[in-house]
Amino acid sequence: MNNLNLDKYLNITNKEKNKRGLENFIPLYPMLRVENGELYVGVMITDENDNVWSKDEQIKAEYWVLIDIKTDKILEFNKTEEKDFVCGKLIPKDTKNKEKEMSKYTVEKTLQYKNYLINDIKNEKLPLQKRLADVLGDNMEIDGENVNINDYLLSNLEEDIKQKIDDLVDILVQSKYGSITFYYDNLFKQIINDYKKDETISKDKIKLCIEIMNNYYDGVIGIDNFFNI
Repeated sequence: MNNLNLDKYLNITNKEKNKRGLENFIPLYPMLRVENGELYVGVMITDENDNVWSKDEQIKAEYWVLIDIKTDKILEFNKTEEKDFVCGKLIPKDTKNKEKEMSKYTVEKTLQYKNYLINDIKNEKLPLQKRLADVLGDNMEIDGENVNINDYLLSNLEEDIKQKIDDLVDILVQSKYGSITFYYDNLFKQIINDYKKDETISKDKIKLCIEIMNNYYDGVIGIDNFFNI
C-alpha cells in the first residue's frame, strides 16, 4: 500500500479479530459501506486458506467489520452467518467483461510487439551489419540457396520471438492490473475526505471502487453488496 495509510484499517481489524481467536483469518483490502445514508469503512475477513484470486472459488467473507470514519473505531464485528452484509439478493459477479477486456488487450499488444520486432529484424541492421551489407549485399548463399540474411534470421527466430512476446505481454498485463490499487487508494481518500468535509457521498467514485475490488479479488463474491450503494 502507498502513503494513503489504508493499512491502519487492516491493523485495527487484525487486532480485533485476534482478540476473538480468529488468527487463521485474513482481512481483505479495506472497502467502503453505505448504511442509512452514512459512510463507513468496511473490511471483509476470509479464511487464510481461501484462494481469493481464483474466479472459480466463489468465496463469501465469513466475517466483516464496520469502522467509523471519524474515530477509526470498530462499530460492528459481524459473523456473516449471523448478520449478512448482503441486503436483498446477491449481485452476480461479472467476470466475463474483465476476461473479454483482458483478451482484447492481450491480442492487440501481442500483435503490436510482434509486428514491431519483425519489422525491426527485417529492416534494421547493426552498424557492423550495414558496413558488411555495403560490401557483400543483403543476400548470400546459405545451404545452397540465395536468401536475404534478415529474412533468414527472422525464420529462425520467429518461434522464440512469439514465446518471448507472450511472456512479456503476460507480465505487462499482470503489472497493470496490480497497479489498480494505487488508483483505488486515491479514490478511497477522495471519497472519505469529501464525506468528512460536507457528508457528500460520491456514488460514481464508489462504483469505480467496486469495479476495482471486483477485478482485484476474482474469487470473492458479494463485493457490490458490501459497498451497499
